[in-house]
Amino acid sequence: MYSKIAIAGLPKSNKTLLAQALSYMTDIPVIRNKTMYEWHKIFDFHDSKNLTWKDMFLIAVSSFFERAENETMFDRFISDGASFSELMWLKLNFAQQLERGQRDVVERLEIFCASHAARQYDFIIHAGAAESDDDYVQLYRRYRIPYKIYGTDFPEQSLREIANDLRLPVKYSVENSIYQAKTNLFIND
Repeated sequence: MYSKIAIAGLPKSNKTLLAQALSYMTDIPVIRNKTMYEWHKIFDFHDSKNLTWKDMFLIAVSSFFERAENETMFDRFISDGASFSELMWLKLNFAQQLERGQRDVVERLEIFCASHAARQYDFIIHAGAAESDDDYVQLYRRYRIPYKIYGTDFPEQSLREIANDLRLPVKYSVENSIYQAKTNLFIND
């Protein structure tokens, strides 16, 4: 049985829904960190469309440390995101704009974050589609991080597969877990 699980993937891939529902279904605590919107408010980035790579680097480093600290408080968890999530956002959105020295800094951060993930997580549930998430797949393979890609168009089917693949004890039905997760997400929005 897996006890330290991260859910990774591109923005808008239903990571939070899967994390919340899987947490309800299995009674494993979910760890939620600040969202990009919350980081923008903290660092007072008024115009999120004009972030620089340095702004995003600051978010990636801050988010890594927040996530790592939160994960140390639990001996089992489902992390809504992974220690490299914001780093991947940085790479996907700024890779073409970076100069050599900047690329070196981002590459070192990748080594740090991905090495942490390889040691920290028993398994990564990747929410999304392999063809659109090739950068993530390359990272998983490069650092030998155990993962599987689960489509999120049908979350009920994905949750059943996840529970079966990871041999997780289920306390509540998939349908009830998704209902609870959606209710919680609606209340907190």
